[in-house]
Amino acid sequence: MTNTRITTIIGIVCLAAALAVGSAEAAIEDVLLEKGVITKEDWLKIKAEKEKAKEQAKEEAKEQKEQAVEIIPRKETPTTGELIAGRGFEKIRFKDVYLAPGGFVEATTIWRAQNENADVGSTYGNIPLSGSTNSKMSEFRGTARQSRLSLLAETIPTGSVLQKLSGYVEGDFLGVGVTSNEQESNSWAPRLRQFWATADFNSRSSLTVGQAWSLLTTHRQGLMPRSEFIPYTIDAQYVVGYNWARQFQVRFAQDFGNGVWAAFSIENPETNVPSLSLNSASTGNSGVVLPANVQGFAASSNAANPASTLNNSSVSTDVAPDLVSKVVFEPGWGHWELKALGRFFRDRFNGGNHNAFGGGVGVAAILPVHSTLNFIVEGLSGAGIGRYASSVGADVIAKTDGTVVPIRATQIMTGFEWKPTPAWDWYAYYGYEYYDRASYGGVGYGSPLNNLSACSSDPPSGIAGACLAANKTVWQLHPGFWYRFFQGRAGIAAVGLDYSYTHRQLWQGTDAAGTAVLQPNGKENIVMVSFRYYLP
Repeated sequence: MTNTRITTIIGIVCLAAALAVGSAEAAIEDVLLEKGVITKEDWLKIKAEKEKAKEQAKEEAKEQKEQAVEIIPRKETPTTGELIAGRGFEKIRFKDVYLAPGGFVEATTIWRAQNENADVGSTYGNIPLSGSTNSKMSEFRGTARQSRLSLLAETIPTGSVLQKLSGYVEGDFLGVGVTSNEQESNSWAPRLRQFWATADFNSRSSLTVGQAWSLLTTHRQGLMPRSEFIPYTIDAQYVVGYNWARQFQVRFAQDFGNGVWAAFSIENPETNVPSLSLNSASTGNSGVVLPANVQGFAASSNAANPASTLNNSSVSTDVAPDLVSKVVFEPGWGHWELKALGRFFRDRFNGGNHNAFGGGVGVAAILPVHSTLNFIVEGLSGAGIGRYASSVGADVIAKTDGTVVPIRATQIMTGFEWKPTPAWDWYAYYGYEYYDRASYGGVGYGSPLNNLSACSSDPPSGIAGACLAANKTVWQLHPGFWYRFFQGRAGIAAVGLDYSYTHRQLWQGTDAAGTAVLQPNGKENIVMVSFRYYLP
């Protein structure tokens, strides 16, 4: 009897040990019970221990998986359009969050035939006028300030109405600090480009809040953030006629299926009325003449006192946000867009506020003419839309009684993008912007009474109000290419060449005596060569 009990105990201990390490066979306890080696009570305990061990192993495996850092390689090599929009970078999974560090290191050399005193972002609406000092001096610069860093974070919530949560931050070094200079340290400040969060719902709707590309910006596909059409140019001001802004917004979008999307966005406003300090040929497209002491614009005295905590310059006193809506169609061939912009303007003059409404309507299309060739076209027409194009035109003027009048404008950009091989990207864009004359008895925009006598002075005259230069048209040809000399798991390295020819035509004005008609223009040639290393 004693031997039997000892045998039974040894069997139970061995079985428990086997269960603990997960090597016991599923039917062992059943065989032992059948042969009477263990009791029913022992059998139930063994079953319970086995289930407990299984659950514990599952929990440990789950915890190890959650704690592990896993690199998820990209499925295919991203396009240049995807990379500059912030897509196509490898993801790192940590717990339930997927992180995608991105960006690129850039080294760019810049040569301009006419001096703009500019870095990698050109001043298309303010290129030097022919005959002026800067039109007779070329400009060379080297810069790394457009180097970019980004981080995408995504998670898929369970048991909720959310399909996905995303957050994205992106910045470069085109900011200007108090001590920034090119003399010795070149200590350029970081600049926020984008910082937003998006909630995608199971109902195929989404909500985006934060600073992002304006909904007015054309998309390459759909209309979600990071799918925008951004020209391939090295120049950070892109292309004349290109509609864009990066600003705070609250955007609601709906995917209706079958290639149809719609979205509505409430976005941060700013009324662009160029500075009234018009004292030389370098004053640019500031041909807005306002009544004395009009308030509410960035150049008004109320914008300077109290001092702005928003930036190092004044801002307009806005009454309401800009409103943008868009409908996208992808019927099977191409990407098509209809969009609308609504804006609210205000000034204060002679003890009263004056309000006006502006905005415009636009269309866009990206069409695959061939598997390697895309045709792009977009356009916007309306009143008070100046700041949404790359030349950054004036939005409004004020009449002598303070009435606000939005300036009518038309902005168009078109071009081709060609990818003959995986290593090459060729592009050629054309852009055009037109700003209508809005003249009311000596005030307004582009008045035929504007003094343009100093617009072609060499050296600059220094006479206040001697170059009230109001742009009539700005147009541009902008070709270039990117060549990838390396692409793999370690990232992508590319070299690019970017050329642009820009023509600027003013509205007619007069000489200092008011007897001769003058209509100055400016022409600019820009060449940029860039090296970029995109993170993997």
